[in-house]
Parts: sequence; C-alpha cells; structure tokens
Amino acid sequence: MSKVEFTISTSELTENKTIIINKNFQEMKNSISEISQNTQVELTNFQIDFLKLEIPMEEFDVPFEEIGIKWENLTEHPTIKNQFVLKVETWHYAKNFSIYFGRKSIVLRFSLPYLLYGHNYCATVLEDFYKVKTLIKDLIGIDITFSEIKELEFGAYEKINVDAKDYIDSIVGIRNYELEKSTKGFKMFGDIKRSFHYKTYDAVANAKAKKTFTLGNYPKEGLIKHEIKLTNTVPYFDSIFYLDLYEPLCSYWDELKEDLISSRKALILKKENPVLLYNTDLIHILYAGLKQYESGAASENVVRSLFDLIENSGLTPSQKSKRRKAINLLEYQYNQKF
Repeated sequence: MSKVEFTISTSELTENKTIIINKNFQEMKNSISEISQNTQVELTNFQIDFLKLEIPMEEFDVPFEEIGIKWENLTEHPTIKNQFVLKVETWHYAKNFSIYFGRKSIVLRFSLPYLLYGHNYCATVLEDFYKVKTLIKDLIGIDITFSEIKELEFGAYEKINVDAKDYIDSIVGIRNYELEKSTKGFKMFGDIKRSFHYKTYDAVANAKAKKTFTLGNYPKEGLIKHEIKLTNTVPYFDSIFYLDLYEPLCSYWDELKEDLISSRKALILKKENPVLLYNTDLIHILYAGLKQYESGAASENVVRSLFDLIENSGLTPSQKSKRRKAINLLEYQYNQKF
C-alpha cells in the first residue's frame, strides 16, 4: 500500500507530527468520490402546474355580471360566496379549478396539466398555455391573456432506485430553509421572506390518492416529484403575466428550471456525504461531529459519532487514545455519562 504523508499541527502537541493516511481513511475518500459520481440529478417532465391568476375589474369597465360570463357552466361554492367551480358535465377535467368574483378583481385557481389532461405526469409546453387560454375563454367567457400571476408551482420528476418514502424520510434539509411540513412521503421547506417553498413527495402515492394513476400511466414505484411553490411571485419576479408563459423569448422558464435543479442538488440526505477531517486536532473533530449531525450522517450518540471519526482519522493508536480521553473528559464535564 502506498502511503501519503502530510504535516498537521494539533493543540494537544507542542510540535508538528507526520500523519500517515491509513487504509480506512483512503477507503472513505474513495466512497465519497463514488457517492458524488452517483448523485447526478436527472429531472424530467418540467412543468408549470398550479396557477393563481388575478384580473382587476377595471380591465372590464363594467360589473362582472355584465362581462359575458357563461354562468350556465358554473356552480357556486356551497359556503364561499362568489366562488364558483366548473360543472362536471361541462368539462371532463373540471376538478382543481375555481374562479372567484370579487369587488375589485377576478381570481382563478387551477392546475394547468390537470385541467388539460386530468393528471400532471407530463411536461407542459408553450402550446398548452394557448390551449388553456382558449379553453377558459370558451368555458367561462373570460380572457386570461393579461391576467397577473400571483402564485405558481413549477416542478419536475425524478426516477429513483430506492423506496420513495424512505427517500423522502432521508431528507434532512435544504440550504437555510425551514422545515414547514413533513408527513409520510412528503416534505416541504420554505424561505418565508421570498414566499419560496420547496416540496418533494412520492408521486406514485400522490397519483393513487388522487385517482390519476392509470390515466397518467405512472410507473409502479420509484418516482419523486420536486416542486418550487411561489405563494407570492412579487419577491421572485417583480411582476409576471399569463402571456409571459408562452412568450418564446421569455427567461422565466429558464430561471425556474435553474432554481429547481439547484434546489434539488442542495438537498441534504442522511448518510449521503460522510464528513472528512481537514485536521485531526480536537477542535476539528468536534466541528466535524457537528457537521455530521447537520447532514444527518451521525449516529444518535454524540460520543460514539466522535469516536467513529477518530477511528477513521489516520491518527496513530496513541493519538487516537488521547483524543478519546479528551472527549470523555468533555462528556463528564457536561454531565452526560457515556
């Protein structure tokens, strides 16, 4: 075995020591390289899914009762005044669509792929936005071309080779976002200042729950949906309108796609990246232990995790013993008997 030598300084020793990287340490480096090569992100079926559109009443210059609404195709919500849904007999994919007539604006909420295809296991293309614009005009009598987009969801799918629920459970976090919701097969993290949220969930289980599994021709297992959810588009885009979505030269699609991919790459998974020591003094060992907890790669016991780091550190048996004694002393001082 070839030996690689380098010099480090430690707070416990008064002079520099030469540390030989042992076989275990080298194997750990090799495994990390292998992990990084196998974590290439491959997303498919990029789509704009949910949309919330708003049209100011001043655009019409008349009360909404007089703007040619096709009331015969709408049913009023049983408890929310002035909110309506499409009648099922009017359009076969009428679910996930609602329209609210307020005093100052008209608000539409719908999933674009669900409205067109009855499921969302598909990519959305420019032609789809023309189709939806025409469909809403035909069904309701409203032109959404210049409606402002207040909320949207942009997503894509990822095929994985492990159980989807286990994969979701293994996600520890993403960037500096807060965990906002976590259920079996679903997690959502958020950045409140930007009204930015990141959702990831078991797409197969979701399709079965919504009874779209057969229609969408979903795979039997191993499919994850990743989504950016903007609950307010202003911090993200300043302003964006429906016609922007089918403008061929518009940069919004590229921005959303880039953010989705970078967010997916930023996901921190349990035991995905073992922490390497940059130095083997006590401070570096303790900080590496903190980073392992941050990434979810540490065991449940603090001392045991630190001992594992020491064992794979490349230190000599004598030096390992000194580090373990120092950690045991800290454990005793903080009154947590090991």
